[in-house]
This record gives sequence, C-alpha cells and structure tokens, in this order.
Amino acid sequence: MFSRNLGPGEWTIEVYERPDGSCPYDTFLKSLDPYRQIVLSIAVEEVLGRQGHNVCGSSWGKPLGRGLYEFRVNKSLEALCNEIGIPVPEDYAANPEILLRAFFAVEGARIVLLLSGYDKRKDSSQKRQDREIKDARTLLKEHQA
Repeated sequence: MFSRNLGPGEWTIEVYERPDGSCPYDTFLKSLDPYRQIVLSIAVEEVLGRQGHNVCGSSWGKPLGRGLYEFRVNKSLEALCNEIGIPVPEDYAANPEILLRAFFAVEGARIVLLLSGYDKRKDSSQKRQDREIKDARTLLKEHQA
C-alpha cells in the first residue's frame, strides 16, 4: 500500500495496493478519459479528502455496510468546481454526463482507503452494481487479512 496525500483536506487518501503490486483504483482511474479523470481526481481531493466517510450524509456517498463505502460523482467539471469554489480548468470545456463510483474504506481516524471504482454510465444495471460491490468487498477483505 502506498500513501498519497491529495490535498489540503483533513483526511489522508491512500490507494490500496494488492500483494501483487497492482492497484485496482489506479487501474480504474487510468481507464477513464481525461475529462472523467480530472473530475474524479478533483472530487476525491476536494470532497472525499475533506469529508471522509461523512460524505455519506449527502448525495456524495452511501454506506454499504461492513466497513465499505461508495463515493458517488455525478456532476460535470463545471458544476463540481462551482460547488466547491475553485476555478474550472481551462483545458476541459465540455460537460459530458458523469456517473462515477469509487469504493473506499476508512482506516484509523482520518484515512480514506480507495479500493476500486467503475463508470456506472457504461452499465447502470443492478447486476453490474452488485458485481462491483462484491469485488470491492473482496479487496477490503484482502487488505484486512
């Protein structure tokens, strides 16, 4: 596991590294187009990094039970930046539909552990959602072992 402090928030963001060295969250992030990468990165840094699991008291998050949480990003870059009060990066003018999910756990008092994620826009079926949650639970159990 390696640590990555993504910003001035009150929570430290860490990305789970599997025993084989792979990082499912990073693989997911890299699979996104540049626009969605920047939206998710800003949301993680500015929302999740400041609120941690408290995002579950808003539309940003949902507790899934047994220590697993879902971080929901469904705002365009412009809407996200306006909501958190930062300038919109100039290189990203488009505002396509965003429907991203990232799964995380909380470690200690102030650490968010990013496990995995997926682009729900590509497949919003309950079957896909259930599979992604199951995979995230497997990663969490693997980390805890």
